[in-house]
Amino acid sequence: MNIDEVRIILKELIDRARDYGFEDACVSYADHESVSIDILNGEVSSYENCRDSGITFRGLKNGQMGTCSTNILDDNTVEYLLSGAMENCDVLDDEDPDFIYCDPDHKDLYYSQMSEAYEKNTYDRFKALGLQIERAILDIDPSVKQVDYLTIACERGPAMMMNTKGLNAYTDEDGISLFAGARAERDGEVKSGGHYWIGKDIDDFVLEDFVSEVKDNLITKFGASSVKSGSYDCVFKNEAFVSLFKAFFSNFSSYTMQKGLSLLAGKTGTRIASDVFTLEEIPMYEKALTKIPFDTEGVLTYDKAIIDKGVFKTALYNLKTANKENIKSTGNGFRGGIGVSNIVVTPGNKSFAGLLGEVGEGLIITEVSGLHAGVNAISGDFSLLCEGFVITGGKRGRPVEQITISGNFYDLMLKIREFGNDVVNVPGTRGEFFCPSVIISDMSIAGEEK
Repeated sequence: MNIDEVRIILKELIDRARDYGFEDACVSYADHESVSIDILNGEVSSYENCRDSGITFRGLKNGQMGTCSTNILDDNTVEYLLSGAMENCDVLDDEDPDFIYCDPDHKDLYYSQMSEAYEKNTYDRFKALGLQIERAILDIDPSVKQVDYLTIACERGPAMMMNTKGLNAYTDEDGISLFAGARAERDGEVKSGGHYWIGKDIDDFVLEDFVSEVKDNLITKFGASSVKSGSYDCVFKNEAFVSLFKAFFSNFSSYTMQKGLSLLAGKTGTRIASDVFTLEEIPMYEKALTKIPFDTEGVLTYDKAIIDKGVFKTALYNLKTANKENIKSTGNGFRGGIGVSNIVVTPGNKSFAGLLGEVGEGLIITEVSGLHAGVNAISGDFSLLCEGFVITGGKRGRPVEQITISGNFYDLMLKIREFGNDVVNVPGTRGEFFCPSVIISDMSIAGEEK
């Protein structure tokens, strides 16, 4: 079914909504096309080429928002969605009102960002590249025994939305992702490590750079041991800091605050972090692969500081949570909840080597694990296994393992000393998290007993 035929179905749903007793309604359509291959032991072990599409109808009736979805688009689609949403309304009992929204000055929203480079993403191209990457990783060092996983995938698709208030929105996106992980062994000691790459044009992938990262994340782990328990100044590598920070990011959601599940409730305008820490949401960030011009409620997104030089500036709101506080949505309504687009941490001036020189003696944290079991998102407490390196004389020293880093998220934000300029972009649910490495002072490390 082409886009024009889909538009006809969407319009019919909107036109007939009030016949079913809905006061207002919104209908959305998403089409998702993806290709992926897995490489293992010199051959393609898995290949998928799929496409799925679906329509979701949301109708407001007697203060309740009924929802019904289907991926079957035929002559019965309209009736099925309207009837299903109506039945859903009849059993709901939500005390907080929902909303169907349209900005009268921005009824027609359109943003296309699909690239012509997507056509390069063929099975033959992915297969040849995947086999080349596997061979290059195995050739890093004789100790590399196996590439345990290597996946190349791409996806694209349009999305449309209409509602009874006059909204008519369209957006699309595409992208490529590549993940690889390998295993190495020396004298009975086994280590694993890997790397990832994301982009829009497969021609932008640089094999030598990727393999170099895999090597540094794998071979340098040999000979690791623990350190004495104590308090250390730590340089969190960019990806490690993002992993830890994302585990607590729900605390910035107004929904979490309104439910009493975030200690940031009521802290707007107060200092919650070091004054070197500025955290922004920039939905249309020029360096982001995917731009987010509006949320799935039809609210225009905009740049906003969540933390500005250590001061908590705003929580993230959708229409429903904003109404509870009699304010405007911040454009963070995604799929019935609250989400974010592109998050940017303002970098500092020093390179990663410069951060090590600033610390002098301490630890580099390259990986944290146990983020599900070792994190209490409400209190902010965490206790996580981690790996990294010793910092000796301002340089990276021997590798470290079998250590646990513990503390409190809110205390950690106040201990941030300096950010570097080595910004990495970590993929998220919708956008990316752009963040450099960071010095955090006086972190509690449990390792060997003194």
